[in-house]
Amino acid sequence: MTATMNSLNSHQYWESLRTKGFCLPQCQACKEFHFYLRPACPACGSVEIEPVVVSGRGQLYSFSVVYRAPSAAFEKDVPYVVAIVATDEGPHLMTRLVGVKPEDVVIGMRVAVKDWRTSSLPAEHPSLGQAPPLFESAVP
Repeated sequence: MTATMNSLNSHQYWESLRTKGFCLPQCQACKEFHFYLRPACPACGSVEIEPVVVSGRGQLYSFSVVYRAPSAAFEKDVPYVVAIVATDEGPHLMTRLVGVKPEDVVIGMRVAVKDWRTSSLPAEHPSLGQAPPLFESAVP
């Protein structure tokens, strides 16, 4: 199971993720990227926010290994890594780091978005909303 995000104002963002690839909200007035989804730019206050395709790469800023499932839905996943990724474009976001053994995870490692559109993980859950992108090691 994956954590989810949903918002009444987020349809355009999620549609861009599905059709274009990994995007971050960018203010069209000051060009700052930000994350999480907001109705106005946190830097300048403009409401001219558009999802823009970005590199999908970043650096592991922080992480925690989860050994005890918070619910039965996560039991098959433990242990798993919850991470904060500092994207190359600036914003930090919380995600799951997949495809890496927890003992091999180190702060500062390069990571990249996993193409969740072709993964076996659900793209959405009918009662929870959209599943956020997952990251994996960018180093083979």
